[in-house]
Amino acid sequence: MNSLKRLFITVKTQIDGLVDDFENHEAVASAAIKDLEDWRSQTRIHQHRLQKMIADFDSQLAELATEAATWSARAVKIRETDEQKALECVKRMLRAQQQSQLLAEQLQTTRQQLAQLDVDLATIQNQLHTLNSQKAVFAARQNRIQLQSGLKSGRDNPAEQAQKIFNRWEEAITGAELTSPEPANADPFADSFAQEEDALTLTMLLDELTAKASPAKNVDTKTDPNQEN
Repeated sequence: MNSLKRLFITVKTQIDGLVDDFENHEAVASAAIKDLEDWRSQTRIHQHRLQKMIADFDSQLAELATEAATWSARAVKIRETDEQKALECVKRMLRAQQQSQLLAEQLQTTRQQLAQLDVDLATIQNQLHTLNSQKAVFAARQNRIQLQSGLKSGRDNPAEQAQKIFNRWEEAITGAELTSPEPANADPFADSFAQEEDALTLTMLLDELTAKASPAKNVDTKTDPNQEN
């Protein structure tokens, strides 16, 4: 949130007819501190939401890992009796793995957002401490010094300066929006090739899973030449 690095004060739009005197400076300072305190509250709420999202992602990833392992075991187990069902098991295993990969990417992004949010909160807290200290010091100086009307000369128009500050205000970071990929355009001719290629890929993967699950199977099923005749 780059705006926080640039944010020193904010002003209330309800304050009309700003003039360059001590009384209005104190009012604007109070409004700026109140705005920053509200910003801190909203940031903490968003921090809680991100923490909950991370916990949900972790839970979903664990479930998908279990699901992928279950389908893999089923594919190996059922291949000898029903290869078509075994291929379907492999397909569901791959689907679970793909979903897991997407969730892992979303989890990484959310964790990065949470880390940046922690930095933002620290920045806000430090700024609040600085502004409150400065307000106390300036209020004490105001009681001792009478502002002369000539102090306004040579300074920017307060209303214009306030508008520039307000224009730099950015809304608080919202939770990551999860979007689903748009479906591809239907093409039966291309789909027929894709289905054949997918079936071949699934069969090869099933062969690999079967080989890994029973490394000694091929050796046991070979005919021993010494047993013939």
